[in-house]
Amino acid sequence: AWPGSARHGLQLPDSLWSEVCAILGHTAAPLGYTTAEMTHYGRDRYRLRTVARLFADVRGIPRFSGRTAEALVGRAEDAVGALQRAFLLTDVSAARRLPIRDSSGTVARERLDEMLRDASVRADWETLPHEIRLLVARIYAAAEEAAPWLRTACDHPHLQRTLAAVAEQASGDEAIDSLYAFATAPWRETRLGQYACRRRAAIDALGQYDRDYLAFGAVLFVAHVQQALAAYERSAAEGLRVPSEMPALRLATPLGEIRLHGPQDDRIHEPAFLIIDLGGDDHYEGRFAVSAGPASPIALLLDLAGDDTYAGGERAAALGCGLFGLGAIVDLAGDDRYRARESGLGAAWYGAGLLWDRAGNDRYILEEHWGEGMATAGVGLLLEGAGDDHYTCGYDAQGHGATYGAGLLVDARGDDVYIARDDGNISELYLGQSVAMSQGVGQGRRADLGDGHSLAGGFGVLVDGAGDDRYQAMAWSQGAGYWWAVGILEDLGGNDQYRNGKYSLGAGAHFAIGCQVDLLGDDRYNVGYGEAVNQFQGHARDGSIGISIDGDGDDRYRLHSHCGGSGDLASIGLFWDRRGADRYEIFYDRPADPNGWNDTPPLGTTTRYAPFHSWRDDLGAYGLFLDTQGNDEYDWPEGPARNDHTWLSLRGRRAQGLARDLDLGSFASPTGRE
Repeated sequence: AWPGSARHGLQLPDSLWSEVCAILGHTAAPLGYTTAEMTHYGRDRYRLRTVARLFADVRGIPRFSGRTAEALVGRAEDAVGALQRAFLLTDVSAARRLPIRDSSGTVARERLDEMLRDASVRADWETLPHEIRLLVARIYAAAEEAAPWLRTACDHPHLQRTLAAVAEQASGDEAIDSLYAFATAPWRETRLGQYACRRRAAIDALGQYDRDYLAFGAVLFVAHVQQALAAYERSAAEGLRVPSEMPALRLATPLGEIRLHGPQDDRIHEPAFLIIDLGGDDHYEGRFAVSAGPASPIALLLDLAGDDTYAGGERAAALGCGLFGLGAIVDLAGDDRYRARESGLGAAWYGAGLLWDRAGNDRYILEEHWGEGMATAGVGLLLEGAGDDHYTCGYDAQGHGATYGAGLLVDARGDDVYIARDDGNISELYLGQSVAMSQGVGQGRRADLGDGHSLAGGFGVLVDGAGDDRYQAMAWSQGAGYWWAVGILEDLGGNDQYRNGKYSLGAGAHFAIGCQVDLLGDDRYNVGYGEAVNQFQGHARDGSIGISIDGDGDDRYRLHSHCGGSGDLASIGLFWDRRGADRYEIFYDRPADPNGWNDTPPLGTTTRYAPFHSWRDDLGAYGLFLDTQGNDEYDWPEGPARNDHTWLSLRGRRAQGLARDLDLGSFASPTGRE
């Protein structure tokens, strides 16, 4: 079981941290970078305050990460609370104490009855149990109340005209395709492999879309839906009898078509504004639960039971995609299968995308990218309650946050597998490895090599509450940040296995933050995996902070250069194993021709550079390795590491490394210097 409140107790002791800072000669202020120091790193648009403020104090980052993880796992049965927490990451606070009107459903039922003018539809409708009619009515009333707020999010005059011009060129799927092409243009269009987009309106839209109104409308709608479901489930528990066979009912409304399916096994191919399925092993094929801008700001698919299959088909933006609005799938029970090609399974482009699966051993497949908890200008949330689940993606997924976005994958419990495929996004720059940008990664748009319109990133978060889990990816994964962004991976229990490549397991580069924390269990990090080359597990480069923490257990690590607490180019890398009998396998050979960068060993070091004769010379770089309890083993015959020992690395006037293996409470003086 998830260990309750244990995560917030995982903090470096004050006495130990004070001694560390004293050894480094950094006692006047928290170890980190001030706002003034970070101003050296560019004028990127749309920088989040919630990202910028985390650089000030290294110790504050895992505290923030832990609070976020505990809050999200604690809300695995509360999609409203999870959405609110996600919006807070993007500096948006709305609908915090939301009153729900008309708890009896009277107004909702009366409003829906007004539209039942077709005699045949009314006859079928009136044969349904009262509780089913009330569920439909409440959800429709919720959509009527929330839709105006979601439309208002697009009310900026320039954005309104742009979206109208884009949408008027087509209808149906073609209109969605046009809106999607506009939204994704800054991230899709390139020249010679670098970002280059001539659709200026697509970049300006990020500043014109009102995320406060989005949050209010999205939380308002999901709160009503959640309350309606709770009332329906109470009725079911009290003996509600659903007809074993019933025809599909269709109802035209100003917001679009409502479709109600019975508990039989259905094959459903036509999307609708609202689909409610009462049970059965159903098969959905096509573009479901995708909003389409102000004209269609809400799309919900609600399936109450059964082992279901969701097949998004070949179109992008399918299965729980908020596109200038709210797109949501809610599945209450069953062993389900989800497959989308691109931008689905909890994806958002100027909106809120939700996939909430409360129970079952489920399988999620994103064939290409942008999904399984991904967002730009909004919130993309995949919320999974219980079960042994399997997640597969190409890249840019599984908790991926881009500009003004929070992308979250939250799995409360179960033995789960997270895979970003090795062939997802091959890059020769990364030695033929796939650039995953997955499993808790925040990413900005770096365009100094392209059109010059660099854009700060957001929050990418993956939280797993409990279970023996497996994480597999290559470069840029598992709690990593890139370009004014934050990536978080938190695992709160179980014996876990991690496999990754460069810039992973708590890594950041280019003014970003990566934080990876595993609270409990006997864990394995890259054991037996020779493709993990360097720059992971508490590594940071170029004005960044990378943190890797393991709270408890007898763990095994494979480490190379620039690993295990490595600060490169005015950055801070922190590695801490709190407790356990651990084994460190070190794969590092000193180069015959050292050039500074290539002779950075693991375990509490920094990288040597010649003076820059610029502001960079005034910023400190720190690499910290701490193992604070347990009889540990270091497989590094030529290195300084050993149990109950301290060693230092001085690489320049402002570049210092410190490594300590000790039992808490017995702080030895430094005994070695590189």
